[in-house]
Amino acid sequence: MKSNTRHFILRAMAAAAVLIVLAGQVPTASAKKLFKGEWVITITVPDSPTGNSFGTQTFRVLARKFDFPPSPLPLNKLTATAEGGTAVQGVWRQVGKNFSLTFEMPCEAGATCGTVILRGRIKPKDFMRGTAIVVWDTRDDSNVARFQTVNGTFEGFQQ
Repeated sequence: MKSNTRHFILRAMAAAAVLIVLAGQVPTASAKKLFKGEWVITITVPDSPTGNSFGTQTFRVLARKFDFPPSPLPLNKLTATAEGGTAVQGVWRQVGKNFSLTFEMPCEAGATCGTVILRGRIKPKDFMRGTAIVVWDTRDDSNVARFQTVNGTFEGFQQ
């Protein structure tokens, strides 16, 4: 009986060790990144209920290879450049083929600004598609985010 119990405990410990090793091999933000280099991303978002207009805009997004200073979070930095040449900084992360990125929209002084959030998937290595969310700087107490949000779509190609 003791032999069976000891055998069971040893098998359980071996199984636990295998699970720990396999858990370390799950794709993480530090795994080989598909979202790297320069991408041209076209975002289409409808107007907000109060008339904030995003329309369709194209950004050149450059994913930086080296983050300095390094982030303690699984985030990497990016530069998004609008068609007019205005560049803004943002962050991105990737888990497997899924990724998200965010940046503040370039906007004129006194204009309504917003935050762009993209969540999607890299299909082959050079194409991405997903959901775009714009969070406007316009208060909306009926929205759980407390600001107007509008959902749209995006797609991008690696250059």
